[in-house]
Amino acid sequence: MIDCSYHSSVFSIQYSEEIKAGRIVGQGGFCMVCKVDKINLNDVFDTSDNSAKKRSDFKASLGENQYVMKTLRTDLPEEEYVKGIVDLAIEADFLSVLSHPNIIAMRAMANSDPHESKFFVILDRLVMTLDRKFNQWRREVGDNSGYWLGPFGYCCAKEHFLYNTWLDRLTASRDIANAIYYLHSKSIVYRDLKPDNLGFDIRGTLKLFDFGLAKRMDTVEKSADGMYLLTGNTGSLRYMAPEVAKGEPYNQSVDAYSFGMLFWQICSLQTPFARMSTRAHADRVIQKGERPKPDRSWPLSWIDLMTRSWDPDTTKRPDFDEITNFLDAQVEDMRGNDGEIPCRSKEIKAKKKNKPTVTERLDVDTRISTIDDDSMSPKDDDHEVV
Repeated sequence: MIDCSYHSSVFSIQYSEEIKAGRIVGQGGFCMVCKVDKINLNDVFDTSDNSAKKRSDFKASLGENQYVMKTLRTDLPEEEYVKGIVDLAIEADFLSVLSHPNIIAMRAMANSDPHESKFFVILDRLVMTLDRKFNQWRREVGDNSGYWLGPFGYCCAKEHFLYNTWLDRLTASRDIANAIYYLHSKSIVYRDLKPDNLGFDIRGTLKLFDFGLAKRMDTVEKSADGMYLLTGNTGSLRYMAPEVAKGEPYNQSVDAYSFGMLFWQICSLQTPFARMSTRAHADRVIQKGERPKPDRSWPLSWIDLMTRSWDPDTTKRPDFDEITNFLDAQVEDMRGNDGEIPCRSKEIKAKKKNKPTVTERLDVDTRISTIDDDSMSPKDDDHEVV
């Protein structure tokens, strides 16, 4: 059983007596997420003063926040069911000791062994994934980019709205980097950075969630070249560093590679390698080093950051101390003085973007049984929202 005493706010809770789960609001590869309709904490639960205080503090906040219960899906095959139990236990173990404004907060967990099928965790509810946020940003850009006049480009663009959209996207990039920087400072590699694992709470704050593939580096054997002997082919191919896909030793720089892809996606509002099969991805991206093409209108410093982040040479990738410092400065620069729009923001063009057609091949979680590479099912919009 996970010891909750090390975390400032996590406590144990009984499902049948103290919590009522409502409708399913999302599901992932192993787990489903249900809205919490009612929490009725017992006044006396155990003799621990520390636990009693946590329960009292949580009880006082029930009117302000919304919560969800994350537990195992009931329709999993036996092999994946076992994986799911381990996956949720790992996530609970990490979240019980992590505390950061850009990482989802775990408020409570089941009063049972995490390796039991009825184990669950109580999390803050997120209202939208980053993947869905992309759709919102595309609409905002499309509605405010003006009219296309052929060789003259777009005219009548609403620059103030486009500027605000750019600022939102840059701020989201900065918040993602802050979350990963925090994990790396705790000697944790995330290994699954992608839009489906990032969301926004009711206040609009970006949160990183799903720690099933996270790994503590201080428990892994380190080689002389600074690499670690970790499991290969871990994560989703679209955002997976080449060394991970090849099954080679790697380090925390794999998160920088994923961030580079994600930063390009936030800037372009397009999905990297959208129509590429797994076979083509292995050949062109993993083996030959093909990368998405940055737009020429983007600041050179942004292009430099993303291209260094996804460099095949891991020693050339920036660490997240550098990434966060850079993006902090960029956000402040775009905010300008007293909220005024800096002149340089006009140089960053926001072109009309339609939602791209994307196949699921490169989004398959490697923890789950893979799909046939010849399948052409388009990616739907039913992503887990916690």
